[in-house]
Amino acid sequence: MRPLLLLVSSIALFAQPSADVTEALSSSRQRIDSIDDQIVRLLNERAQVVRQVGVIKKQFHLPASAPGREEQVLRRVAGQAQAPLAPSAVEAIYKTILHEMSAMEASEMEKGSQPR
Repeated sequence: MRPLLLLVSSIALFAQPSADVTEALSSSRQRIDSIDDQIVRLLNERAQVVRQVGVIKKQFHLPASAPGREEQVLRRVAGQAQAPLAPSAVEAIYKTILHEMSAMEASEMEKGSQPR
């Protein structure tokens, strides 16, 4: 009897969600999609500003990487975390953002210095 109960429970866990569940989640998922759209728009806006910073750094012969600035950004954004999002989670997310933005900036700066 116990193996049969386990089998039925397992099947129930992996079954497709009911229409009620899908309907109940629909509004929240639409909000998440809208927020994701805003996040991507803001990331693109941030990337444009990072590109401008790269142009300035190139003019003054500065490296793309600025570890002091990165630490400053990480401290500032982690300090803005609010429950349920922990400061460490915001910091981890921003480490990825900063890594990708720095890589883009370095690549853009390198492209601009190659002979045409």
